[in-house]
Amino acid sequence: MHGEIDGDDNSANRMNAFSQPSPSQRTANDEEGADAPIAFAPASIMPKPSWWKRVTFALAVLGAAVELVARYGVGLGDPPLSQADPQIEYLFKPNQDCRRLGRRVAYNQYSMRSDPFPVHKADPNEIRVMVVGDSVVNGGVLTDQSELATEVLKRKLAAKLNRPVVIGNISAGSWGPPNELAYLKRFGLFDADVLVLVLSSHDYIDVPTFVPVVGVDPAFPGHRPISALGDGFARYLMPLLRKASHEGLIATPSPAKREDIDACLSALREMIGMGRARGAKVIVALHLSRDERMASPQEGHDYFVRQAKEAGVTPVELGISFESARQRAANPYLDHIHPNALGHALIADALLLRITSDLRD
Repeated sequence: MHGEIDGDDNSANRMNAFSQPSPSQRTANDEEGADAPIAFAPASIMPKPSWWKRVTFALAVLGAAVELVARYGVGLGDPPLSQADPQIEYLFKPNQDCRRLGRRVAYNQYSMRSDPFPVHKADPNEIRVMVVGDSVVNGGVLTDQSELATEVLKRKLAAKLNRPVVIGNISAGSWGPPNELAYLKRFGLFDADVLVLVLSSHDYIDVPTFVPVVGVDPAFPGHRPISALGDGFARYLMPLLRKASHEGLIATPSPAKREDIDACLSALREMIGMGRARGAKVIVALHLSRDERMASPQEGHDYFVRQAKEAGVTPVELGISFESARQRAANPYLDHIHPNALGHALIADALLLRITSDLRD
């Protein structure tokens, strides 16, 4: 029995010895294997990206999509830009044509929200009207260029007079009479036949402070934003959050100061005198806020009425047509003071009547 067992073991050992490659065979096999292609695992068993890489990629794609929607769908990322000025305080940068919230907002070579035109008349038959004011005249980004009172007035005046008409929209948000006077001193009246000064009641104390706002206040960007999303956040969301937390950009109204009233009334007098000295008809148009009524306007309205009449100008009361519209259940306001498209049309109609009357005299 022991011999049989020993015999089997010896046979196995002999078989193993025959199955093992010789040293020369191992060397040949190794050399042959060095040149053999490397076998790759099937794709089904390749290691997959980690979960955070997949999440990062998905967020990047989502962010890019939202940025594109904000820029090309909503119309963010292309705001009209402003620039600081040592005399005017600030004004819009010249030669801009922006698309904002689906609306066109354009400024010519003189920082007016108007089409370009030469400094002087090219045609003696041409009628020129310069309309000066603040955000009421400017319309802001919520008013398309074609809906502005100045653009509506240009079309209607040209049709009525059958003459070429140029109208300049000289305006910026929160300008007061001293800002407007500084602009006219810088640029002149552009051969204006008519000079229109549009004032709201609060303008009687609206003097420039020259506190930096361009590039500081989101409403006055000085450079094109890199991101449309960042633009929307800074311009619209942050002001809402600050207002909600009582950190708003809107200052608490301060009591009227006599020196501010005098400065604004003096600027109005000087603008009226400047227009007359250059041969223009001068119109003072008074705009009321939504909470004012013709029977009980705010204090500033009466200051402007007295000053205009002392200068021999009977003001155009824009509030009359606004009140009439509201009595017909039509709303001419965007907010507490700014006109919507209807309000701009009402301003254009009121100015059209006075301008055509003055040009006949």
